[in-house]
Formats: sequence, C-alpha cells, structure tokens
Amino acid sequence: MKSKKGIIFILGLIVIAIIVFFFIKNNYKNINIGNNITNKSIEQIEEYILNISSYKARIEVEVVSNKNENKYVLMQKYASPNISKQEVIEPSNIKGIETIYNGSSLTINNSNLGLSSIYENYQYMVDNCLWIRKFYKRLQKL
Repeated sequence: MKSKKGIIFILGLIVIAIIVFFFIKNNYKNINIGNNITNKSIEQIEEYILNISSYKARIEVEVVSNKNENKYVLMQKYASPNISKQEVIEPSNIKGIETIYNGSSLTINNSNLGLSSIYENYQYMVDNCLWIRKFYKRLQKL
C-alpha cells in the first residue's frame, strides 16, 4: 500500500517536472495577446500604416476661432481604395450630416432636412487634415 502511494507520488512529481520544463523551454511569458503594436519597431509600424485598407474612428474635434470654441464628435470610416465617409455625431443641431467621398465626387447628406448635394470631380478631400489618408499620403512621399 505504501509502495503504491510512493509510486503515484513519484509519477506525479515527474509529470509536474515535465510540465514545468515545457513551460520554461517555450517561454510563455513573452506571448502578447491582443493589440501589441507598441512592441513593434518603427519600420513595422510604418509598414502597418501604409497597408491599412480600412479603418473606423470616433474623432473629437475642437475648433477655436476669435469669438468662440466649438466641439464636434465625428464618426469617420475609410475603405480601400477611395471610399471615405464622415458623419457628425455631436452637436445635436447638426447630427446626422454625412460627407461621403468616393474618389472623384463628394456627397453631403443632411438626414434631418432631407437634403443632398453632390460635387463632381472633387479633388480637395485629401487636403483635409481630419483624414488619416492625408497622413498616409504624406508618409508615402517620405
């Protein structure tokens, strides 16, 4: 009876030793789960940014003029190659205004008033500093 308990105890220690050896050898503490872009080099981050094919961002913009300050909350979406959409979330008086750019024409929709304007051959969207595309184009030139 004592010898069976001793054998089971020794086998248990061997199994535990093998498991510990396996974890030490594979070094599991270096595995990063989730968004680990901060662990990458500058070149890897540049490559990641240059290869973005789509994104969605919630943007808070504060416009300061001589007379007042205005705060806006925007939802911005981009899909490759040239589909860009921006919607005003706040303030409530202009909520729902959408700006959609498809590479050549710009459409502005006001869902509250049921109005829509289309501007053909609109080339100035990339000059808008609120878009990540502006940053992307500048980075490509470097």
